[in-house]
Amino acid sequence: MIMDYHSWVYPNIPEDANRQLLKLGDSLVVVGVLGRSRNRHANKMQAFDMKPNSSNYQPIEGQILCYFTPGTSTLFLHFETPWDEVILSKLLLEEKDPEKFDFDQFYETTRNRFIRHMTLALHVCHILVYVETAQIFDMKLVTIFQLLKQVREQQIMQFAPQLLAELPLVGRGVKCRLCTPRILFLFENYPHDEEKTKETISAYEFQTEDSIYQLLRHHNIVTNSSSSSLLALPNNKQFVFYNAYEDLHPDRLLQAIDSLNRAIQKTDLKEDEEDLEILELSPFEGFVKPFGEFPVSRAILLNPKDEEEQYKKDHTAWHFLQRHVQDALQNCFDEGSFKQGSPQGQQFQRLNINDWHKWMDNLYKILIANVANSNYETNNEDYRVYLRNFDQSLNYERKFWLHLCELGLKKGISCYKHSVPAFYGQETHDKLLAEAILAFEEEGRGPPSEATRAKLSAICLKYWQDGRQQCEQLSLRRHPCTQAKEAPHEKHASGIIHVSSCNCGRTQGRREDPFTLRQANYEFYEYMAQICNLCVKVKQYQFPIFEPSVSDYRAAAFEAAFPLLHGGKPNAEGGEQAAGACEEDEQLTNGCSQPLSATFGSDLNMSIGDFDSLLEGSQVEEPEISYGSADEDDEESLSNTNESLSENTENELVLQFKGPQKAANNDDELDETETIVQSSGGYSNSTTEYLPGLVHTFSNPSLLPMFPSWSLACVGPSSIYSHNTGLQEHFQSGFLSGANFLLPWDVHVRLVQAQKNQHHLQQMGKKHLQRYRKSHLSGGDRLTLKIFVGFEYECSRGHRFMMCSPERVLRGGADIERDTSHKVVHQNMPLYYPCPCRSQSNYLAQLMRIHVVTPKAPVNIILDPRVCVGQYTFTLGTVSPPRLSQSAYWMLRLPYVYQGDDNLLTPPQKLEADDILSGGYLLAGMFGVAETEANATSAPTLDTPATANFMRI
Repeated sequence: MIMDYHSWVYPNIPEDANRQLLKLGDSLVVVGVLGRSRNRHANKMQAFDMKPNSSNYQPIEGQILCYFTPGTSTLFLHFETPWDEVILSKLLLEEKDPEKFDFDQFYETTRNRFIRHMTLALHVCHILVYVETAQIFDMKLVTIFQLLKQVREQQIMQFAPQLLAELPLVGRGVKCRLCTPRILFLFENYPHDEEKTKETISAYEFQTEDSIYQLLRHHNIVTNSSSSSLLALPNNKQFVFYNAYEDLHPDRLLQAIDSLNRAIQKTDLKEDEEDLEILELSPFEGFVKPFGEFPVSRAILLNPKDEEEQYKKDHTAWHFLQRHVQDALQNCFDEGSFKQGSPQGQQFQRLNINDWHKWMDNLYKILIANVANSNYETNNEDYRVYLRNFDQSLNYERKFWLHLCELGLKKGISCYKHSVPAFYGQETHDKLLAEAILAFEEEGRGPPSEATRAKLSAICLKYWQDGRQQCEQLSLRRHPCTQAKEAPHEKHASGIIHVSSCNCGRTQGRREDPFTLRQANYEFYEYMAQICNLCVKVKQYQFPIFEPSVSDYRAAAFEAAFPLLHGGKPNAEGGEQAAGACEEDEQLTNGCSQPLSATFGSDLNMSIGDFDSLLEGSQVEEPEISYGSADEDDEESLSNTNESLSENTENELVLQFKGPQKAANNDDELDETETIVQSSGGYSNSTTEYLPGLVHTFSNPSLLPMFPSWSLACVGPSSIYSHNTGLQEHFQSGFLSGANFLLPWDVHVRLVQAQKNQHHLQQMGKKHLQRYRKSHLSGGDRLTLKIFVGFEYECSRGHRFMMCSPERVLRGGADIERDTSHKVVHQNMPLYYPCPCRSQSNYLAQLMRIHVVTPKAPVNIILDPRVCVGQYTFTLGTVSPPRLSQSAYWMLRLPYVYQGDDNLLTPPQKLEADDILSGGYLLAGMFGVAETEANATSAPTLDTPATANFMRI
């Protein structure tokens, strides 16, 4: 195909085109074509039937393609910008990290590049044609025109007159441009749902013109003065064109189908009757007819038949443009949208091709080329600002967002500092910071908001750390220290006060939140003992504690003090400290520390020697204990004998006690009991290292704590408790109404002499054996031990109450039944229970005291409490369990805080109703009974011998 126009890339103008352009002289009208394109060549000249010469043409951003048709006065400048889709796609592919792609920044960059090229077109062209691929006006153009006006008035006009002063081509009065260029809008696509008639197309174009004119006038893009207007619009002349009759972007597949249909439907084809019959069978009229309208060929346009055909012929982009070119040739631009002329005379200037090239070269160098040259230096300060800050000056959205973020930042900082206390911790800081961020978000918007939010966090953090930061050392109850971190303080304080009772329970006092185990389990109770009138009089059980022999004693080493962390590793005594041993024992005994008696559902056969074996790792022989019933082998032979016994015999505990010692060589006079002599321990207590935590079942027995965490005291005789009135306020203060009663517990015991040795019994005949067992089993003293017990719970506000079962608070005398005590003695009791003083679950009461009123009988009550918390089972830490004196009121105070090997066991925040033991529990079977020693004192001491047997009840 022979081209009837010249095409070249600026500034490489062909000689033929240059000669023809020189012939025009000063009649040259320059038309700049910008906008959008979907063509792979970025070609926006399709409406003018022009395209690049080469089919392999590659568009480049910033490249200017020139078109000139001989015989015309129009020179087209085709600007290739990021608004073209093919160039935009290349820019997107050049992004190095798609995951960190910032759309706002990318849009601002491409828009600024487009504005830079359009700025050049404003100064070198007479007419601007903006090509739009959409069917409606793009509202973003108004913003672009505003930015163009800002760049021209605030930057270009500051340096351009000085830099262009050497060129005598254009006077200063024209504001450094050929004229105020006229803007035209070319829409390549016409709405498909609109009719393609003269009236419809004209009405649609006029309607679009009105909306564009109002927008440009409203935003001062077009004004009454040519010197203050960025662009010009013609007066009473069309400046919007819709391409309604030419398909500039045809569908190739649809064209092929239409060609096939035209081949089938030839006009000279004679249809016979058979063909007509076949056409009648078609499903609808027009079947196998061409799809849609055929493209209007230029041959039809050249031969119009009526007025509509003539309108199609004249309604082309070329005719639309030439009407404005004629205005330029006739110097009619000032007769457009301006109501007043320039005070400096004629503004519109036409140049010959050589002068225009000089003008174009200088402006291209000033506005485009020098920007890309990073080494370019200039003495003009305004021009230097233009080169360096062009993009920043146009990013008004970023300035707007930054302004909003600055307002939000000030508001957030003010919100943070408004209600800040003198000293506060991390939790308060996080809360205040969250409120400050919410205040910031009321103003802060846009892309910079994330960075500004981080800046707000940094400012608030610095403000907090600048002398306002709390110590935040956590107490044993997980409350932070409220004192200043930077200020020196000898003692931590959280500001939280608890109410607790003394060891004897008579006096309540306010206690600070403890930060050390010594404060929690020892110092507070020692302080209360000084102000309580009863504590100074009571008899205290002396628990074994560490006694140093050197001045540089220290806490035990990690492996020596905490062997539980090294499961399966043998200790110094040869016993294996397996971490799973405790769990296996609990599974075998239903979670209890020791089996219960037959009276209450299981065997009762443990003696004091078993506690030595747990502590020492040594094997101790167990004694023979009878239960008031015959062996299984002799059950039938003793059935008649048992009829004479009391009906309560089966519910009695048969307690064997030691008889007088006989000669060993006389088998008939052997002692009927096997004496279990308490070992001295088999180890020596360390005097250089102490146990930093509480004693538990896996602790090294040679290590003792620095202070006792338990307290066992005799607060008076048994007569001070009246079951009719319960615990009175003058004796035990702080109890809730109805929850101040102890539970009566009747234990049936029969004291008998021990049997002969088994070998001597086997030599007896059957009749002698029956007679012997009848006489011995029916003999002895039958006792009913009347014991009163109480499991006391205390909350942090000082409220105290007793429990009548693991799931029920005692509500008065009505809750005390015959077997009520069995529910608390022979079941695991929870270590924590919701206090009934309030419904909130965060007020948890803790098991703090065990009340025991011992009977007046020739027996001693034995205490062996074991508290399971997590993986630990805490004990009293004594070699032998303490014995309680007869007819006395004893009170065992449990630790306030439990600490394991390497971690603090804090109370739970909330207890579930179906898992009340999740926070810890006191194992059942803590009570035992033993015969009274002849040399036993009224108060238990560490030196109390444990040579007698006892039975767990």
